[in-house]
Amino acid sequence: MKDFIFLTLSLLCLSGVAQADDLADKVDRLAAPYVESKTVVGMTIGVIQGENKVVRGYGRLSAKDSKVPDGKTIYEIGSISKVFTGILLADAMVEGRVSLVTPADELLPDSVKMPRREESSPIRLWHLSTHTSGLPRLPDNLAPADPENPYADYNGQQLAQFLQKFQPRKRPGEEMSYSNLGAGLLGELLASQQKTDYGSLLEQEIAQPLKMADTRVALDQSQKQRLATPHVAGGTVSRNWDFLKLAGAGGIRSDADDMLKFAEAQLHPPKNDLGTAINIAWQVHQQPIGENDFAMGLGWHVARDGATRWHNGQTGGYHAAIFVNRKVDAAVVILANTATHDIDTLAEQIMRMLAGSSEQPRKFAEVLEVSPEKMKRYVGKYQIVPGAVFTVTVKDDQLLVGLTGQPTFRVFPRSETEWYYKVVEATLTFQVDKSGKCNSVVLHQNGIKQTAKRIE
Repeated sequence: MKDFIFLTLSLLCLSGVAQADDLADKVDRLAAPYVESKTVVGMTIGVIQGENKVVRGYGRLSAKDSKVPDGKTIYEIGSISKVFTGILLADAMVEGRVSLVTPADELLPDSVKMPRREESSPIRLWHLSTHTSGLPRLPDNLAPADPENPYADYNGQQLAQFLQKFQPRKRPGEEMSYSNLGAGLLGELLASQQKTDYGSLLEQEIAQPLKMADTRVALDQSQKQRLATPHVAGGTVSRNWDFLKLAGAGGIRSDADDMLKFAEAQLHPPKNDLGTAINIAWQVHQQPIGENDFAMGLGWHVARDGATRWHNGQTGGYHAAIFVNRKVDAAVVILANTATHDIDTLAEQIMRMLAGSSEQPRKFAEVLEVSPEKMKRYVGKYQIVPGAVFTVTVKDDQLLVGLTGQPTFRVFPRSETEWYYKVVEATLTFQVDKSGKCNSVVLHQNGIKQTAKRIE
């Protein structure tokens, strides 16, 4: 009988290995075109399907480092940080320190007063977590010394100055409008209440209990050595982002091994206060307001199927995505060292595959070749509105475009004069006269055309 039990257990183990191998093969098949087309330089993918967990690395750490990323490779996860901030809000609720309807200004220093629109109610904490606060995407006094590291020098004094003078256009709860400022402010308020900083609060309340040793805002020296080199779409090396304030909007770094632990905790929350907080954040707290809005938990977007929770994140040289579905007991995490929204498409493909759909590898169109000499006609600065200037450069035979206050991205040719972004749905058309001189560039985005005139 003992031999029979041992044989049965052995067969079950072998069956589990075979299932994991099959799952890895399916992920490999979907991931391969993204590396082969050079859409991403490198990435790590982690998946959970029932009891099977797989972590796979693809591509390379950088053009100069051919090592393949793995589960311990660290990336910036960008706006996925907002999910952690939502759970920190729920955790503060469980501990009785705040409620969803606590006014945000109650947690501000006495010297800081937030204006209200007419006789509207105050901005409450749940407004900050569900993008219904009426706050803008970014504060208008964000003027980075280094545009490629935009949050590095934004401090608490600047944040307080903005909050005291801001005049809201909308009442809280009137509109869903994505706000890095709102989520970042929420993180600052929760940390300030505990007389600590956001990174320390994250470690204490989430990372340490879930044994996520590499999930941090500030990395130690050994972790920095495992931080993947950042790239813009197309493979040009970019810059890391640092946060003084507003880290709750996008300042977390992590690796795939840690993020799978996080995903597992969303699927099967621990039976403690943190598990209770995870479940609170998972619940729907805001129904869609506009036609294109998603329902929201605390930090989480709720997919149209009503079951999948998801978020993505992008900084100057990284893109990340997480999709979790309790109904099918599955999750996918993708961390890439390339700033491209194509990662979201891959994450959706893998999530559908985990749910039972038959998915085919994506086919990428070949990139048209344009000579560097012709690209150099476009180099210069083009003003689209006062204070917003496109800066066009050529580097490593690639055309790069930056907009004031935003990262620089590579654009790709559809023709010699029409170029498109991979990070957003937008196209640039360079206006060239008969002599070959470019005097303006037209931005096509969201059905609107805007012309930027050359200023130098």
